[in-house]
Amino acid sequence: MKKLLPVFLVIWVDLLGFSIILPLLPYYAKSLSLSDQIIGLLVATYSICQFIAGPFLGEMSDIKGRRPVLLYSQIGSLLGFIVLGSALFLPNPVIWLFLSRVIDGLSGGNVTVVQAYISDVLEPEEWTKGYAIIGAAFGLGFLFGPALGGVLSTYGYEWPAYAAACCSLISIIGTFFLLPEPKRRINPDRKGGLAVYLRVFDYFRISSLRNLLIIFLFFVLPFNLYTSMFSLYALKQLSFTARDTGYFLAVVGLFGIIWQGGAVGPIVKRLGETKSLILGLTSNAIGLFSIVFVDVWWKLIVVAVFFSFGTGMTRPALTSLITQSAPEDRRGGVLGITSSIESFSRIAAPLIGGWLIGGLHANWLGLAGGIFTLIALLLTVLGR
Repeated sequence: MKKLLPVFLVIWVDLLGFSIILPLLPYYAKSLSLSDQIIGLLVATYSICQFIAGPFLGEMSDIKGRRPVLLYSQIGSLLGFIVLGSALFLPNPVIWLFLSRVIDGLSGGNVTVVQAYISDVLEPEEWTKGYAIIGAAFGLGFLFGPALGGVLSTYGYEWPAYAAACCSLISIIGTFFLLPEPKRRINPDRKGGLAVYLRVFDYFRISSLRNLLIIFLFFVLPFNLYTSMFSLYALKQLSFTARDTGYFLAVVGLFGIIWQGGAVGPIVKRLGETKSLILGLTSNAIGLFSIVFVDVWWKLIVVAVFFSFGTGMTRPALTSLITQSAPEDRRGGVLGITSSIESFSRIAAPLIGGWLIGGLHANWLGLAGGIFTLIALLLTVLGR
């Protein structure tokens, strides 16, 4: 797995930048006196754009190469973070705030391309372990990113954005110098452009792949419901500050590193991808339903343990199963579809979360997430 060390370093720095600003967006928006519903729309804007761009970026990585598409994606993140940090000093800052998310979203294919890269350089039996490395990078990102963002936010909300831009610049340099283009099978007859979107329906005609993609939707929807709206939930339910939120998400990241670094590989090797998927979804459901019982901050630790383990187990196992079901020369395209599905969930999750927290009660965040996860679990069991 030494060949994945440069991949790990690049994606970790990339996700570090993402995690620095993710928990701070609601607080940033609140400083501009935006409502809960507008905050949900702001968070969703990035995902709307990524939903549009996901299939295109995935397919173009199959046609033009992983490395150039990854560089394009990282440069877009760099520009988006710079605009985000500068918004407070420009006329009509709300417009610039939204524009920053549009730029970042239209170029948001980093994880998709890295997943396709891993499928190119590893054998199929190693894919789950390889995808767990991305999970570990997520964990490390969330260990340091939110805490760093929380500390920097005390000096002004522009500083976390500029720190994220620095991370993006480092990841661009890392990709340029450390990641060679992998050797892989290419279909020379495939066309780019709008034809990419017409080919999306081909993937859903493969029955095994269609079921896995639906399971993926009901996994990432509660995941993004929790992660995108946790800041607002913690503010409403527990009166967390931006720094409190950053520190807690750092704890969640630490748990993720533990699971991805020591538990996922041995468990998947012993149980296989499908049973590991069932185990992960079950743990996720327990963690999300536990949110209902949180009335003091320390009870969130129980939620974090089950939720982080479930996510750490589910994502690499499910991604491996999806990749195995994809045609060899179209893995990037299939992973681009999963990117769009996740983006769709990021569109829906903040809107659902804003309505649940603002219109009902903060605890409904856990109830809704648990129900969605149970649907994914049921589909997994029935599809065995």
